[in-house]
Amino acid sequence: MKKINIVYDFDGTLTQVSLPRYLILEKCNYKMGTSNEKFLNKLNRIKKEKNCEAMEAFYEEFFRMINNNNLEITINDFLYGVDQIPYNRGLENYFLNINNWAKQNDIELKHFILTSGIKDFVENCKYAKFFQEVFGCTFKVENNKIVGIDYYLGTKEKINKLELLQKKSDTRSDKTIYVGDGLTDYYAMKYIHNNGGKTIFVHQNENDFDIYKEVNKENIVDYCEIADYNENTDLFRAIMNAIKS
Repeated sequence: MKKINIVYDFDGTLTQVSLPRYLILEKCNYKMGTSNEKFLNKLNRIKKEKNCEAMEAFYEEFFRMINNNNLEITINDFLYGVDQIPYNRGLENYFLNINNWAKQNDIELKHFILTSGIKDFVENCKYAKFFQEVFGCTFKVENNKIVGIDYYLGTKEKINKLELLQKKSDTRSDKTIYVGDGLTDYYAMKYIHNNGGKTIFVHQNENDFDIYKEVNKENIVDYCEIADYNENTDLFRAIMNAIKS
């Protein structure tokens, strides 16, 4: 039986927004959480000042707000809003559809998540049962309270996690498909593409083509499709073709 791993970024790839929608931020007066314009402006300022990744800036601002609002939050508090994540079209049936198709074609298919978001959050989302494993950031917890980031999964660190999940699942890079939506997926896509696997860039609309062109400057993207996971879409066909190749 042929074994294939599909590795997905989470935010922007399976969801409609590129930053995690942590609604705990509403308790700090940021309506719509990370979609709040004021919050996004602060992230951009931190990124420019410290020349850091977007998620590094996010965590810095997140804990600053928590402290300024004198909040003590647990993991359960942080999971507020996990049932309100706006997913991309077709995802409600995608995993069952692609798994059934793979089974009919004698293919063992496993799904993984590789994200700079919080591991606990993704593991509690409605589609978590389909993920073989979630690789993501973890909180430092003291006396049941979140006090900081214990582990940060940065863009280059994704390569180490790809090697780890391949070792754990006994599957090589050339039997791995990576699905992502942004600049943070560049190193992971390059690693998979250069080692014989397939890469798929998903986007919400034509405005994302500038991001795609930057990610694909070394021709490391095999497919570029609208993030619609319904059957009979270009994306679903691209995933099937990548599995078969």
